[in-house]
Amino acid sequence: MQLLQKSKMMSEKLPCVNCFALSAKPEKCQAPCLLNACRLIVDQIVQSVEQVTALIQRKLPDPPIQLVHSKEVCSYVGIVAKTLYRCEKQGMILAYKKDHTGKYFLHADMVLFKKKYHNLSDF
Repeated sequence: MQLLQKSKMMSEKLPCVNCFALSAKPEKCQAPCLLNACRLIVDQIVQSVEQVTALIQRKLPDPPIQLVHSKEVCSYVGIVAKTLYRCEKQGMILAYKKDHTGKYFLHADMVLFKKKYHNLSDF
């Protein structure tokens, strides 16, 4: 008997589902819907973060591509052209562009290649 009464009391005191969407103090609620309010706030924050991220990505221009000629790569790494082309065949570095003046590599790839080739770690 007491168990039945407790379950009725608990069901009567349960907060309504959408009270914060309707008003701050709903008439039928016995207690505020704090969980629902927190969920609503978190959802709004997540949406705001996604919107801000999308705006930033649209506004930021792509960084310019810095290309370096194979001769510059050789002098930076300290190798000869034949070694560079052999390493390219092995997949240690990839040419970004080829034309009648030679091969061009990305500056960032050149820096990584030097670290790989000489087994250097990041300081």
